[in-house]
Amino acid sequence: MIENQHTKGWRDGEFYLAGLTDLEKELPFHLVGVGYDFYQYPVNRPFGYPVYQWIQTVSGTGILELQGVRYEVPEGYGFLLYPGDAHAYYSADETPWRNHWITINGYHIESMLQYIGLKKSAVFAISDPMVMSSLIHKALNLLKTPSEMTGLEGSVLAYQLLMDLFKYVWNDEKENHSRQSSRLKKVFEQIDRELGTPLTIDHLAETAGVTPQYFCELFKMTTKQRPMEYINRRRIDRAKEIIIRDPHKKLNTIAREVGFESNSYFSTVFRKLEGISPNKFREFNSLL
Repeated sequence: MIENQHTKGWRDGEFYLAGLTDLEKELPFHLVGVGYDFYQYPVNRPFGYPVYQWIQTVSGTGILELQGVRYEVPEGYGFLLYPGDAHAYYSADETPWRNHWITINGYHIESMLQYIGLKKSAVFAISDPMVMSSLIHKALNLLKTPSEMTGLEGSVLAYQLLMDLFKYVWNDEKENHSRQSSRLKKVFEQIDRELGTPLTIDHLAETAGVTPQYFCELFKMTTKQRPMEYINRRRIDRAKEIIIRDPHKKLNTIAREVGFESNSYFSTVFRKLEGISPNKFREFNSLL
């Protein structure tokens, strides 16, 4: 049984642990817990933790002690911890260290991490922290309002976390799992950098250094999505972040900021991907 250490000492921010059934624990991926904008007290685990952890800095600077080495974890960085790896983490100084964290488990996670090049516990730079924050916030809302589908939906989020770690985190030791993924890394960075501008297949293929036809095949093979499906997903994720951060901003303004040329198409894509309209999403989050 996982000890809920977050009841110890002073804390701030939200966190929830999943109440998994025996059947849900047999899934290849499952969501264990999540914390959002969490005030981080010092943690020392000489015997590690029984599940996989991803912890990213929101403000302040954290210190991770791992295998006798001390690593700084400033804003824009995070760290992945494998189960059983001895570690300690705490604020670098008297300034509060706040972070988002998410814990996952499942019999297929280690093989996935090995495949995507995250082969051990380590500190990583995050190319787009907002993407990771959006996923963690979505996981928080899932565990906050549990239903009979929570276990399955949590499994999907755990898998999405692995994909986002592959796409958006990097350190000097991370290995490319293929030459193709190295090509696409530049494309992912370009999409994030130019999300609010028109993005064409020809332009992205040029960045990857391949023909448009091969680019589409390569992209689909790597991400299981067509390029415009992926771009729309990223635009909606960015729109959700803006809505949460600035609930009074007009939706047509947000639509333009994230790259949609019309508010109606923005609303159509938002409803398709999220299951609710942008207005309903804003109303829901204003109540949280």
